[in-house]
Amino acid sequence: ERSPDLRRATSPKRTMGCCGPTDDTPWTYEKMNKNRKCTDVIFLLAYLAFMVGMAIVGILGFSEGDPAALLFGTDYEGELCTDDYPTRYFPNPYELILAKDATHAYGFKDVKSICVKDCPSPTGTSAAPLNWVCNYPDSSDGRGNTAMTRAEWAAADYDYFASLNATFKTDSYNNKGPCYPVLLHTVNTYETCTFYGDQDTAAQTELNTILVAASIVPGLEHNLGTAVSALSTFVADQIAGPSAIMARYIDDFAQAWVVCLVMGFIAPFLLSFVWMGVLRYFTGLFAYLIILMTNVGAIGITLYLYMKAGIIGGDEISAYAGDSAADSATNYVDPSEENQEVLGYCAHFSAVLAVLLLIFTLIMLKRVAIAVAVIKVATQAITAAPSVVFFPIAPVLLAFGFGAYWLAAAVYIYSSGENVLRSCDLSDASLAPKKYCASPNDPLNCHCGYETEMDENMQYMLMYHLFGLLWTTQFLQAITYLTLASVFATFYFGGGSYGNSLSGWLNTPALQSFRKMTWFHSGSAAFGSFLVALLQFIRIVVAYMVHQMKKAGKDNIVVKYAACVIQYCLWYLQKIIEWINRNTYIMIAIEGKSFCWSAWEALSLIFNNILTVGAVNIIGDMLLFLGKFSVAAVAGLLAFLMLDSDTYTTGDSKVSSPLLVVIFCVVFGFIIASLFMSVVEMAIDTTLLAFCKDCKIHGGKPKFAPPLLESVLGKAKDKNAKKSGEDTA
Repeated sequence: ERSPDLRRATSPKRTMGCCGPTDDTPWTYEKMNKNRKCTDVIFLLAYLAFMVGMAIVGILGFSEGDPAALLFGTDYEGELCTDDYPTRYFPNPYELILAKDATHAYGFKDVKSICVKDCPSPTGTSAAPLNWVCNYPDSSDGRGNTAMTRAEWAAADYDYFASLNATFKTDSYNNKGPCYPVLLHTVNTYETCTFYGDQDTAAQTELNTILVAASIVPGLEHNLGTAVSALSTFVADQIAGPSAIMARYIDDFAQAWVVCLVMGFIAPFLLSFVWMGVLRYFTGLFAYLIILMTNVGAIGITLYLYMKAGIIGGDEISAYAGDSAADSATNYVDPSEENQEVLGYCAHFSAVLAVLLLIFTLIMLKRVAIAVAVIKVATQAITAAPSVVFFPIAPVLLAFGFGAYWLAAAVYIYSSGENVLRSCDLSDASLAPKKYCASPNDPLNCHCGYETEMDENMQYMLMYHLFGLLWTTQFLQAITYLTLASVFATFYFGGGSYGNSLSGWLNTPALQSFRKMTWFHSGSAAFGSFLVALLQFIRIVVAYMVHQMKKAGKDNIVVKYAACVIQYCLWYLQKIIEWINRNTYIMIAIEGKSFCWSAWEALSLIFNNILTVGAVNIIGDMLLFLGKFSVAAVAGLLAFLMLDSDTYTTGDSKVSSPLLVVIFCVVFGFIIASLFMSVVEMAIDTTLLAFCKDCKIHGGKPKFAPPLLESVLGKAKDKNAKKSGEDTA
């Protein structure tokens, strides 16, 4: 068994790097685990200061905001509905129809609404079949009933129509207030009165009688029979239908909770471990099978193009594959005279690519063997400390908790603005809302609706808050990467062992690495996460600007294409930075140096070993994706088989449809498999860079390679030595 190299440099040399002082002393195993320095501290201080500011912004939002303004809106006076009068009612339903179909500046927020205790409905008697809903008795426009209090108004079912003077009654007949006839039934849906059912016939008949007596011709707003029918259909489709379906699905989840638990959570974990065992013992088989299928596919495409071009036919095929294959191929492929020349060029080009692919494959065989060994060592590192698989769950849960806080604070910040009058079209007296104004020149009576408007400071606070979310989520991810990289680097440079790192539940490799990385390298994590968060923030700002231009009608084709190109470039740049960060964190875990130095070293190692890195990444990515897909598919299949049993098809536990439960298991199976495979992917990348670093330190001969990897390298050396001996002879 190899012992770690504990030699130390006799004269340490320290220089100033781009992110702080760098340590140029020779690398040792002891240095990787013990002799570390805090890196990029200034960025950690900047992150902590930013988080203090974010906490202050959240406190201001919680103290000044009111989400009710966003959820329930305001009444016609610009006031929020209170606990005493929590429900919003639209006294003139026809305004909703006009707002829905409006072609001028008039929308839902401009429709007049009143805050009430309970949703009104036609409650007339045979003696008085029509009831009314009136403005607040203390209405700000003076069109109320000052003799009543609001409590008395609510006790009278919001109706003081009988006490109005003749002018106010005439205005009420024309839906200009202060009172409005109640012709439709309503029900409380999310503190908003929603119309349903049919128009009350007795109330509508009574209203027509009153209008005729007042020499007023009834209009569409006085007879909502057709409108309420359409509204009832809309409610049935948008509320009742989805609600009923969702109720059935919720009941299905209640009945099949065991299936969701077993096949949505437990099975994916077990299947992921099984797949890791497959990677441990069958990676070589899968790798060489993929290579074989790729080359066979390239040759098959080339032959097909040659047949399509008419260059080869049945005789050539039968010589290799038999007469039956030749007949079927000839019958299937009918050369086209017009395209033969083009297809011939394509066939020749495909043949060149196939030959190059075959040559490249032969050159890469040695590196494929190393790639297979690297993947096996990575899975071996996980099986030696299986608790590391569960470590990423903690940061994910922490990110969800922080996201919940962020969302709540963002809602409060957004709602902390001032209620202001909207801008709508008040120029045409024949259009709403001016059509229903009793005093068109009175701004208290004739105005648009209200909305919450943030001032400039609040907008900057919300942007600050958004960047805090991006930075924090990336910071948590960076700490996770650093911890996992430290775990797997320890395994590699320990010669395929964690040593004494497995003693006790509180001293696992993951917890040891977490303590070490957070104490020494949180600054580097803050730096790397800042770079990604900055690009994400810029992408969001650009997308918002494009959206605003589209709303303003300035999104011509040039702007669209330019925005698309910019967004793609920013996305691609973000992916490059994320890739650099990931490998940088690995080098930080190995050498403990600053972010900039580690990034340069990681890129240097990757580009100096580009073929080996490419082989590992291609094979690893294919196998990991296959693992995610397989785990999710098997979890869904097992869930379907369970739901197809008598337990869930008959009796009290019967489910109406297995579809949603199976989809749930597939989605969560894929998420859990992705979480698991991300650990495997980090193990592969860390093992690969550790191997490259090991080779660089020791002149191309890795000293710390675990036995599994060393055996592959030993075979390659024996082949090279044998070949050299034959050449000498």
